[in-house]
Amino acid sequence: MPKRRYAFEIVPGGEVQPSEAGMPPPPADAMDRLRRTASFGPEAAPRLMLVDDDFILRAHLAELLMLEGYIVTCAADGAEALRRLQHEPLPSLILVDIMLPRMDGVAFRKTQLQTPLLRDVPTIALTGTQNTEALKSLGFIEVMRKPVSFDHLTETLARFCHAA
Repeated sequence: MPKRRYAFEIVPGGEVQPSEAGMPPPPADAMDRLRRTASFGPEAAPRLMLVDDDFILRAHLAELLMLEGYIVTCAADGAEALRRLQHEPLPSLILVDIMLPRMDGVAFRKTQLQTPLLRDVPTIALTGTQNTEALKSLGFIEVMRKPVSFDHLTETLARFCHAA
């Protein structure tokens, strides 16, 4: 039986990259397209924005939230989230990871608070760090430590944006 060849492989750190197994090279923008995500979910459902640089976590959490009745828009970092928020309908709530490339969750939140259109959108911080007190001073409605309990997350979401 011939050895399987994969077009992409996951390297240490969870990064997805083209395999060196002799597959034809992907298009130049393939990884960029992979990292971008669309909105998922029924039209009348509450909107969420999920900001996390972990592609696999983002995709799985978006799918679970969609199954709960939410429209989920995703971004890989704070800068991408701000760009999307300029051009898309405002979400009912934003879930933002704190440790992000380019623009982290703290910088995103500070910019959000200075932007009149965005300042009142409830925002939850997702973090793997121990120091959550500093985050609470930024006005997050909740600070959830990773790994996040999905039941706790859905209960919190239901309080702030009523799912269909």
